[in-house]
Amino acid sequence: MEQPRWNDDLDIDVQLARLNEEVRSVRLGLAEIEGRAEAAKGLVAVRVGADCRIRDITLDPRVMRLPSTELAEAIKEAANTAADQVAGRAREITAVLTGEAPEGPTR
Repeated sequence: MEQPRWNDDLDIDVQLARLNEEVRSVRLGLAEIEGRAEAAKGLVAVRVGADCRIRDITLDPRVMRLPSTELAEAIKEAANTAADQVAGRAREITAVLTGEAPEGPTR
């Protein structure tokens, strides 16, 4: 069973120290988030950082046989899926502070 965040019997300094530790833990967790996704049957791979910026795109040479519109869609699909992973994981991590359950499973 989860402890209530605030306990009237505890000193405010103790409670603030606990909250500070939770915030520190959340910050560290958020900094380590990364999303990775593939598209076009694994020919396109994208890695996204905690800030949802693309860190890496890997293109298998065979993907160059695709029409440019299909390649663009594959890159967009992989990037969006990776960004969704980051957002989902961030919701899970910050739920400690908000007290809210994360929405659905993270991809």
